[in-house]
Amino acid sequence: MDKHIISSDTTLNALTLQNISKIYRTYSAPSDRLRELLSGGARSYARETRALDDVSFSLAKGGRLGIVGDNGSGKSTLLKVLAGVLTPTSGVVRVDGRISALLELGAGFNPDLPGRENIRQFCLLHGMHGEEIEEALPEIIAFSELRGAIEHPVKTYSSGMAVRLGFACAVYVRPDILIVDEALSVGDAYFQNKCMQKIKSMLDQGTTFIYVTHAADSIRTLCNEGVWMKDGRVRLIGPSSEVGAAYQSEVFRRTVHAGLDSDTQAESATQEAPAAPAANTLTADHARHQAFAERVAPLRTGSGEARILDIALINAAGNDTDHVAFGEACRVRVFYRVDQELPPGCCLTLGITDINGLQILHFNSASQEMVITHAASPVIHVIEFDFVSPLCPGEFGFIAGMGSFKKNPQHFGRLFTDQIVDYVAGGARFRVDFPTTETMQDLWGIAYTPFKVSALTLD
Repeated sequence: MDKHIISSDTTLNALTLQNISKIYRTYSAPSDRLRELLSGGARSYARETRALDDVSFSLAKGGRLGIVGDNGSGKSTLLKVLAGVLTPTSGVVRVDGRISALLELGAGFNPDLPGRENIRQFCLLHGMHGEEIEEALPEIIAFSELRGAIEHPVKTYSSGMAVRLGFACAVYVRPDILIVDEALSVGDAYFQNKCMQKIKSMLDQGTTFIYVTHAADSIRTLCNEGVWMKDGRVRLIGPSSEVGAAYQSEVFRRTVHAGLDSDTQAESATQEAPAAPAANTLTADHARHQAFAERVAPLRTGSGEARILDIALINAAGNDTDHVAFGEACRVRVFYRVDQELPPGCCLTLGITDINGLQILHFNSASQEMVITHAASPVIHVIEFDFVSPLCPGEFGFIAGMGSFKKNPQHFGRLFTDQIVDYVAGGARFRVDFPTTETMQDLWGIAYTPFKVSALTLD
C-alpha cells in the first residue's frame, strides 16, 4: 500500500488530497514587495515558508483520522486547507460531504452578536434552511448549557463558554465530516467528557472524523488511522496504533536526549543501538531515568530517603512497551535507588489510574510480605509486579510510592500510610488494546469481570 494512501477507492472517499503545498511569502519591508513588482518578476525579494510540502493522502467515508505532530509541523494549516479556510498554493483537494470544523475558539462568530444569533448564522453558513435551524436551535442551546448567557454578546464569553458554543454548533449542523483541532482541551473535564461521548455517538452513525492533537493517546483512542506531520510533510501514515506509538517513541527519544550533553548526543547519533557496548546501555538508562524524573517533578513528594527512578511495562518478550492486549498477563518493573537509611517496614506500591488520574488499581509489596531493607548505595534496584489485567480497553497511567504502613483496625485489606518516602505520578502511561477477534464480552467501563445473566418469572 502506498504510504500516503489510506483509501485508494476514490468513490468511497470522504476526502482526497493530491500533492498539497502551502507556501507563505513574507517581506522584510513593504518596499521589497514594490521592488519585486517593478522588476516584473525578474527578481524575488520574498522569503518563502512552506507550511505544507507535497502532502497526499485519502480518507474513506466513515474513517477516523488522527493527525499528530509538534508545533509548527503543519497540522493546523492542513486542517484549514481541508475545511476550505485556506486555499493551497498547489495541489488538489476533493471533499465529498458537508464539513463542520472546530478549529479555533470562537472562529466564525460575530463577537457583537448574542450567542443565539451566532448559532443561526453558523447554521446558515453550513447550508441549513430556516426550518432546520429553528428545529436545531433548542438542542444546540441545551447542549452548550449556556442558559441565559445565550442572549449575551459572544465577546462577553469566557474561553470555556466559547468552546461550548463552538462545539455545540459544530456537531448539530449534522456534518458528514467533523474536524476538531484540540479546542476541547480548554473546556472543563465534565464538558470534555460530554463532547467525547457525543463524538463517539456520531462516529457510530458513520460520521467521518478528523482530529488534530499533540497527544498520541488521543488518536489511538478515537481514531483508526493516523498521520504524523513533521516540517510540513507526512512523516508516517497508517493505523493509528502504529502512528501513535512511533510519534510517542520520538517524543520520548527527544526527551531523553534533552538530558544529555552535546558530546553524548553526537556520539549516540553515530552508533547503532544493537551494537552499543554495556557502558552506553548504562548511559541510556541514566538518561531515561533523568527524563522520568523531569516528568514527575511537579507532583513528586516524600521525605526523600529513596527515589523511584522509572516505571516500565514489560511485554512477553521482555521488552519495554506502552500497550497490552485485553486480558493479558502484565509485568511492571519499578526502578529505585536508596540514598539514606529507610524507615522500618518500608514497602513499594504501584497504582494504575484512569485518564483523569483517578486510581483504580493498587498493589503493595507489603501484602506479599516484601519490605525494602537495602543500605544506602548508588545501586539501582527493581521490584516487579505481575498480574492479569482486568482493565477494559482504554488509556491508563502508572503511579508509584515508597513508604511505611500500619495495619488498619477497621478496614481490613487497606493499610494506613505511616510515612511517605517517595511518591510519583505522571511518569508513565499505557493502553489496553481491544480484542483482535469478535467477542461476546461487554467491554464498556473501566474493568471487566465475567458474569452470568438469569431470567425469572414472578407468579
